Amino acid sequence: MWPLSALFLAVTAMSVTGDEGALPTTLQAFPSLPSPLLAFHKPSQTPPGRHELYEAAEAMWAKALALNTLAPEYQGQNNTEVAAQVGGEATLSCYTYHLSDERVAWLKRDDDQLLTVGQEVYAAERRFSVVHADHAEAWELWVKDVKLTDAGQYECQLTTSPPVSFFFTLTVTQAQAMVAGPSEVHIEEGSLLVLECYVKQAPVPPVYIFWYHNNTMVNYARQHHIQVDHQNYTSTLMVARVRRTDAGNYTCQPYLANPANVAVHVVTGEHPAAMQHGGTHEDGGRLQLATPPHGSPPLLPSHASSWPC
Repeated sequence: MWPLSALFLAVTAMSVTGDEGALPTTLQAFPSLPSPLLAFHKPSQTPPGRHELYEAAEAMWAKALALNTLAPEYQGQNNTEVAAQVGGEATLSCYTYHLSDERVAWLKRDDDQLLTVGQEVYAAERRFSVVHADHAEAWELWVKDVKLTDAGQYECQLTTSPPVSFFFTLTVTQAQAMVAGPSEVHIEEGSLLVLECYVKQAPVPPVYIFWYHNNTMVNYARQHHIQVDHQNYTSTLMVARVRRTDAGNYTCQPYLANPANVAVHVVTGEHPAAMQHGGTHEDGGRLQLATPPHGSPPLLPSHASSWPC
């Protein structure tokens, strides 16, 4: 039995050697054929030989089979989830594996919005851009200053015949800082104050976590009794031999995250219910533990936010 491409060649060859009006009739059954075959029908050109027709048809069928049968083998990128946080950047990478030299279109499927075609950007906002290097496999959609409304399904569509699409899901979260323990702390003068801040709902560790005391950054303070330790999602502020001037509002401000605040009161010879002293946190006799975010190191109990020197 002849393969489908051979049957196609036989029919096409007969059409070319016959009347000029027969070729369009034959090609109407294959509306997706590449333009080189249509170009053969120009009256000023010599009709192609059987060998040329065979090569053109074989190339067309090889391309169609590659896009429809080989592409799924590379669809590990299909239904890919990409995580981003508000204010950050997101990159969606679509790999064509050189199966097509055609342009790639990016669409946001949730609202049927055409974002890019080739390297032309049609998105209404300039936050969207597309990056593609010549002879490279990847077409990347970049989203800057990510918003919660950017979340949803995106489609990378190869404008080929037949078309091939890959789908991506963008999830967007708002990162939030949390300080272990109560929002108001009483501590004895001369004790060691330890405040622990961790970041949740962040896809990657923040670039920085700044601490402020009454709106003044203390991460790089020249005061020797203040020390800040930053590891991944967690930052620890330690104040040795607390003084009355150390009282006030402390703010944990991570990169691209909502801040967290805690009010510190320095007292002498007093023991209110929320007093932190002697390595214990007395809050109605109940011990409170801080729950660390996913992927971050375990946190100390919130009652350990002060120890005597």
